[in-house]
Order: sequence, then C-alpha cells, then structure tokens
Amino acid sequence: MRKFRFIALCALLSSLAAHAQRWQSNMAFHSEMLGMDLPYALVLPEDYETETEKRYPVIYLTHGIGCTPDDWNDRYIRFENVLDCLEEDGISDFIYVFPTGLNSYYSNTYDGKFPYMDMFIKEFIPFIDGKYRTISDREHRATIGFSMGGFGAMVLPLRNTDTFCFSAPLSMSFRTDEMYLDEPLKWWNEQWGSIFGGVDQEGEGRLTDYYKAHCPFYQFTAENLQELSKVKWFLHCGDDEERLLIANDDLHIQMRENGYDHEYRVGDGGHTGSYWRMCLLEVIPYIDHIMNGSTLRESRIAVPEISRKVMRNRDGGTVIYLAHDGLKRRLVKDMVRLIKHDASEDRPLAVVTCNTRWASLEKKMKRWSRRHQFTDAQVIALGKAGREAYALRSNFSRLYFDNADLLENETGLAADPDRFWYISQTDDGPYYKDMGGLYKACKASGADFQYRVRNGIPDTRTEMLSGIETMKPYIIY
Repeated sequence: MRKFRFIALCALLSSLAAHAQRWQSNMAFHSEMLGMDLPYALVLPEDYETETEKRYPVIYLTHGIGCTPDDWNDRYIRFENVLDCLEEDGISDFIYVFPTGLNSYYSNTYDGKFPYMDMFIKEFIPFIDGKYRTISDREHRATIGFSMGGFGAMVLPLRNTDTFCFSAPLSMSFRTDEMYLDEPLKWWNEQWGSIFGGVDQEGEGRLTDYYKAHCPFYQFTAENLQELSKVKWFLHCGDDEERLLIANDDLHIQMRENGYDHEYRVGDGGHTGSYWRMCLLEVIPYIDHIMNGSTLRESRIAVPEISRKVMRNRDGGTVIYLAHDGLKRRLVKDMVRLIKHDASEDRPLAVVTCNTRWASLEKKMKRWSRRHQFTDAQVIALGKAGREAYALRSNFSRLYFDNADLLENETGLAADPDRFWYISQTDDGPYYKDMGGLYKACKASGADFQYRVRNGIPDTRTEMLSGIETMKPYIIY
C-alpha cells in the first residue's frame, strides 16, 4: 500500500510539474525603440513540443495599470484554471502571450518620447512571430485585456486594423469627455495627460487632437465604419462598475447607432479577477469561433414541470404581474412556470399575466386587487409593456424590465431609490437606449439595481426564456 501511495504521489507531482511548465514567466524581450528589457509571459499549447510542424493563432492578453503579466495567473485571473476549463470543453489550440504594458495605456505618448504602441507593433509582434510557431497574419491574431489593458485591447486594433482581427476589452478603463473634464488635475496629469497631452490643463484643453485620435468615442463614427469593421469587437463590463460601465454602455449605444456589428455583455460583478475569469470563458470560445469556425454552444432553456397552483390566500404573499405585448400563449405559460419554479410553499404567490395589447396593466391590477389581498406587488415587463409598467412604478416594490420600451420623455428616466430595479436586454435588442438610460437613472438615484446585457439569440422562445432565467435569482417572493 505504501509503495502504491508513493508511486501515485510521484505521478501526481509529475503531472502538476508538467502543467505548471505551461505558464512561462519573466521571459526577456529587449526593445531597441524603448531602450529597455520588457518581461513577458507565455502559455504554449500542450502539443507544441511534439507537433513540430504545427503553427498556432495568437492571443495577446494585456494587463491593467500597476499590474504585471504574472497577474493574469496569480492574484487576479488564475489563467491556467481558466484554460483547464476551456480545454475540457474542446477549445482549439492557441499561443497566449502576456506582454508588459507598464502604465502606457498601450499607446505612444503624445510627445513621442515613449513610443509603446510602435514598439508593440513593429518589434514585439515580429519577435513573437519569429521565436514561436505562430500563424503570423491578422486573421489569427487577437487581443484581450482588462482595465487599462482593456483600453490596450481596444486601441491596439483600433489604430492597427491590419494587424488584429479581434478585440475584447474587459472593463475597459476609459471615460466620456465629461468625466475627463472632472478628473482632479493630479490624477489627470499622471494617468491621462502624460500620455494623451493636455498636461496641467483644465476644461476643454484636455481634449487634445491626440486624445481624440485614440478615444473610441471619436473613432467609432459613421465615417470610419468600413475601416474599423475589419475587426470583430467584443465589449464586456460588470454592472457593479462605477464610471467605467457608463462609458462602456455609451460606447455600445454609439456603435449601435453608427451600424457597428459587435458583441456587448454586462454581467454581475465589478473590477475584479473573478469577473474577468468569467469573461474569458465566454470570450475565448468566441475567438475560436471567429478564427477556426468552431461551433458556439447553443442556449437551451429547460422549462420545469411543476404542479404548484396559484395560491389565492387573501392574507399576505406576493403577486407578480407578467406584462407583455402579444407573446404566444405557450411561451407565456413557460415563463410563468420558470418564475414559479422553486418558489416557497410557505408564502402565497400569484403570477398574473397581462397582454397589454388587449387589456391595460392598470385594469388587470385593479380587478385582481379587488379579489385578492396580497401585501407585495411586483412586475416583470417585456417589450412595449414596459411603457405602462414604468408609468405605474409607484405600485411595485420590485420592477424587472427585459428588452423593454420605456418611451422616455423629455425630462429623462427616473428610478425611485426605494424600489429594486432589474434591467436586462440583449446586445441587439431594439430598446437599448431605454435600458441604458434606466441603468444610468438607477446609478444617479442610488437605487438598488442589477443590469445585464446578454447575447442575442435568433430563436425568440429561447431568447425570451433566457431573459426570465437570468432575472430569476433576483426575484424575491
């Protein structure tokens, strides 16, 4: 038994050592343009040493401010764990390169004294292509980055569309013009002005031509559509972010307005490694799909069979109004079953459907309240039913909007801080301005809220049920 344990332990240690060797860090690259050595990290495919004629696509992963390449695998992301999950799911082979970004925002400085981007394009990429068996064309070269590295993952392809085919900024660190104008002078000088110009400037003097040439808001214009559409764009940001999500959401809206085909997601999380790990599990398979034609997993929503009937107890409990604007009856029934699944038997629950094409939500509520005395009322509003639900918001303790039309008035949207708001949409949904506007109203008022943007699914039934499924953890009965 002892001998068996010793052999098993040796095998385990050997396996762990072989796995650990895949992450290679503190490797040296000397830049003549910068006059310095820059460390980088690397993960090679498992068959790299045995398949000596095989070449691989490359993904460059850019880190945030104050970080190093090793932060992708240490305290932040634990990249090897992410890769284990991806490989179990059959991801294609890639070479993953983790460059040193310093605090450069992966850009040349406005005065030409520190040409980081030129170094990256003209020195570092050719170095990687020469040292490793890469497929050295733009169709097999992608960027992913978090925070400052998110800006890098955006600006490197933005300024070099013939070098990269794919860009995935995660929690991209950038601002709207108004936010930049409000930055304290010291913070502006250290983080932005030293790179993009406008040092010691207040107000409009910060918005230099050099800044505009690198700012996504000034680049994703209708005039640049043909050139920038060479790159596939995938933006990801957590709903617990502060100003970063406002900027990312505004950019998504601008890209929609100007006809840019792109992916956009908002998930549950903030400026954390756990959020970026989740992003990688979605983004890297998408890169595999773009580069190698791999099949993306289809979404399937299993609708549970439940025997629980609507409780009609007149003493307490919750009524949830499911308001829609003409969905098929079978789909609505499936939604109701999803909402009621796992509901507690100890508390009365009613799910009341309302097709606002035929009857107003207000009339439905009055008829129901005359017959039943529930202590809590909530609403789930879909599509154009969102207009009336929003108008009646004072009647509900919790409001859930999915791809909802709110018919924003001239004074803008408001979000009462004493209510809970759940706002979700698909990234190709028709009411993206309304959903983004309501999210910003929640931020401004300090209301408790959750905001989600998920992948648009061509199948209407699956898309609508996925909206209910994502909000389900936040429905309180």
